[in-house]
Amino acid sequence: MSPTADQVASLSLEFLIVGGGIGGFSAAYMLAKGGHKVRVLERQSRVGTPAAGLRVPPNMSKILKRWIGEEELQKNAVVNLETPWYDLHTGELYGSSPWRQDVMNETGGDFLLMAHSDVHRIVYQLAIEAGVRIDFGAKVTEVSPGDPRPSVTLANGEVVTADVVVGADGPRSIVRPVVVGEEEDDPEPEGVTVFGATVPASWMETDPQLSKMIKQSAWPLIVGTNRSICAHPIRNYKQFSLMIHWPDEEAGTPENAMESWYDVVPTKTLDYSTLAPVWQKMMKGVSCLWRTRSMLRPEAEYWVDESERIVLMGEAAHPAYAGCSHGASMAIEDAVVLGKLFSFLSSPAQIPNFLHAFEEIRQQRVKDVRIREASNAAFVRMPPGPEQDARNTHFRMARGEWDDGALKTEFEGLAVLFGYDAYDAAAEWWVEWGQFQGKTNEPRNEMQFSFASVASVVEHEVVRHEVQA
Repeated sequence: MSPTADQVASLSLEFLIVGGGIGGFSAAYMLAKGGHKVRVLERQSRVGTPAAGLRVPPNMSKILKRWIGEEELQKNAVVNLETPWYDLHTGELYGSSPWRQDVMNETGGDFLLMAHSDVHRIVYQLAIEAGVRIDFGAKVTEVSPGDPRPSVTLANGEVVTADVVVGADGPRSIVRPVVVGEEEDDPEPEGVTVFGATVPASWMETDPQLSKMIKQSAWPLIVGTNRSICAHPIRNYKQFSLMIHWPDEEAGTPENAMESWYDVVPTKTLDYSTLAPVWQKMMKGVSCLWRTRSMLRPEAEYWVDESERIVLMGEAAHPAYAGCSHGASMAIEDAVVLGKLFSFLSSPAQIPNFLHAFEEIRQQRVKDVRIREASNAAFVRMPPGPEQDARNTHFRMARGEWDDGALKTEFEGLAVLFGYDAYDAAAEWWVEWGQFQGKTNEPRNEMQFSFASVASVVEHEVVRHEVQA
């Protein structure tokens, strides 16, 4: 099904979005394009976060391509064609797994390698051009449900109301407790600290092996014992991004540290003397590290508050593993589904149904991706033992084609996830359920929720079989 690109709601609402990250700006753009008045409150003073590189999988790149066009999107991007596997401690190149073009064609998008700040600026500019009001330096101190309009209080004392408040303010969200309750368990450290960094192409070119890597259209994964480096070129091969996953106890991580990409530390914070000489040379080209701690937080059971006027999205609803490959793509998918649903709005009575539909459509999807991310993290940071030996054997067999073992399973699982289309997910809900609910405020019954869930599973299975075929 092809969703209507220019659908505009016949009733315009006021949306207040707390959080101006990739997800927040994307939601602002979608809602504004759908005919609504949108204001974003962002506590940072300007656009852009120091988070190094970003993997843009096909399910995300096809959305960005739809928004700005393929030519504009690829100006600062690198198309990922393969994943070489290296050993962190010996420097050995085990093998390389291609991102097969026939599989990518099935997904409808390209696998791109970009700088996080470049994607952030793209969606920021889209929001501005769509007429969104963006307030930087706006620290939210309180979120209150309203009847019927919720309100947000800022540090300067200003109180702002809206028809709907969207919490897009990340895993340490101030909106989330209003939705899920204050009794939620405290987050637990995963045991991994993640460092972001970039290396200039000029430095990479001083070493033959590093020079080859900066020129490759590839996403190298450098695997070690309980640690790994996710590396790839960005900005049209002008820089090399590093996402370094390191055990907390060896990373100099403060006991009270939590998620934050604004903690800048010197490169010497890490002891990388056990790394292969080539990786030690690469690290010497790093000017500083941006540190964050990976915390284990549950996905919120409910994304909509009791007043049915406050909703969570992105990592406020479903926190991702620090440095993962799908956090941004899940936030942008959330934005598309939320914005697309509200482009069909014609009555205030539909607001609760649309918010609950958004929750229903997205929850199983992000659960599936979260499971995949956890599997990937364990796969690249195995401790020594038979499983690591078996994995490395599979790596060595990856010389141009997927083998029949664990590596093939990993990549085929990712390919299934890439086929998801957020526009279609929202449009299908509207065709199957939304348009038949009229303009009453009656919630859908349990049978309707059940049928929608079954339809979602069937859709995923159809995509899976099409991709494998």
